[in-house]
Amino acid sequence: MIVAIAIAAVVMGVSAPAMQRLYTSSQYHGAVNDVVTLLTSARYAAIRSGEQEDVLIYPQSKRIALGKRMKALPKSLKIEVMGSSELNRDNAGVIRFYPDGGSSGGYVNLVHEKGLSVQVQVDWLLGKVKLCKKDCVSL
Repeated sequence: MIVAIAIAAVVMGVSAPAMQRLYTSSQYHGAVNDVVTLLTSARYAAIRSGEQEDVLIYPQSKRIALGKRMKALPKSLKIEVMGSSELNRDNAGVIRFYPDGGSSGGYVNLVHEKGLSVQVQVDWLLGKVKLCKKDCVSL
């Protein structure tokens, strides 16, 4: 019985850090997915409605918004947005999508405190949203 308890304690001791890493990774990838989904949704909404759509990214409060849709991002993320400075407002970086499918262009850097990082790029000509590593060529 003591041997079984000792084995269980060792397994729990080894699996707890692994579970924490899995949770951190899952939280990070979910946030990246939220950003990509919201930007892509804005592009399609602009094409469908025939009117421009703005995505507002709030780096300080870790939020991203499309119209009334607001997504909170994890506090463990550092967010940097680069867009057209003429569109930025209310402490938010703005990426605008136009009815022809184009956009104002820009990127969003997402860096997790554990070292994970990605750049979400928005092409200004075609409005396409793509992911690349942090050190990719900037727009």
